[in-house]
Amino acid sequence: MNSQKGFVGAFKDFWFRAGDFRGSSTRGQYWWIVLLNFLIALITVGAIWLAIYIFSFGTHEIGPGLPVQLFGGTVGVIVVGLVAWFFYQGLPNLSLTIRRYRDAGVSPWLLLVTWLGPIVILAIAGSNPIAWIITLVLGLIDFVVKLLPTRHPVPLWSTRPNEPSRKVGMGGALADFFRRAGIFSGRSSRSQYWWVCLLSILISIVIMVVTMAIVPMIIFLGVQGASGAVGDVPNLTRYFLVLGLLIGLGSLITLPELTLLLRRFRDAGVSPWWYGALWVMNVIVTLIIASDKAIVFAWIVRIVLWLVEVVITVLPTKKSGRDV
Repeated sequence: MNSQKGFVGAFKDFWFRAGDFRGSSTRGQYWWIVLLNFLIALITVGAIWLAIYIFSFGTHEIGPGLPVQLFGGTVGVIVVGLVAWFFYQGLPNLSLTIRRYRDAGVSPWLLLVTWLGPIVILAIAGSNPIAWIITLVLGLIDFVVKLLPTRHPVPLWSTRPNEPSRKVGMGGALADFFRRAGIFSGRSSRSQYWWVCLLSILISIVIMVVTMAIVPMIIFLGVQGASGAVGDVPNLTRYFLVLGLLIGLGSLITLPELTLLLRRFRDAGVSPWWYGALWVMNVIVTLIIASDKAIVFAWIVRIVLWLVEVVITVLPTKKSGRDV
């Protein structure tokens, strides 16, 4: 069982054990993160309302610079950063919840009922009051389980942080991708990186096709309901559930993708800090493009930055006695 205690220990445990689905986590390790996210959520909502207030009562005109006017200022940057904070927590939250269930002496398979159950019920029953009552009951069960004291502690699963790179197939790359989700150190080979990229591209295509089919339907039903026509509210609920599910699935791979990319940089002999520099430059270029899409130079710079990242990730493993 992890011996770290207090907020700092829980915070480190949350991120670095993102790929640990076998161990256990105490009440403190779980609820410190819940408290932190609750406070950050309050700040996020406040920042969004402040951004909307500033935009609504300012002298802004709708034009090409609209995204930057709303989200390019100081408040907007804070909002985007806070939203990204939550988006990176998909997999860490899932693994932490699994460990908390196990620590409380409850089988993690119960999550199929307490988490997936409400999604399935609402997708089938829509806005039926009974469906919402059942959903609330399942949510209450989930809450109670997370409050239970430690009953079945499990030794901390070793993640081998400085693991070297190795040649793998698709299955091995996928297993390594999630197992080392919270590991920023170590190395990852080209095969470990590009197999995951191929799978990500295929999944992204599927998500894009599904989203393109759902979003127009949501807009149509929303307009139909606003105009006084008889709208299909249950179906609208289902569409939002599907979109939420897609976003949730996307958040499961956000952190593992980041750590994998950093390990690939290191394996290629390039300091991971260079990725940070590339990311900052990409943000600056994106803001410039959002303010004026006609700036050709900004688009060229963005393509060059993307090519630099691709070139680094295709470099072979650089043998070294220690990490860069």
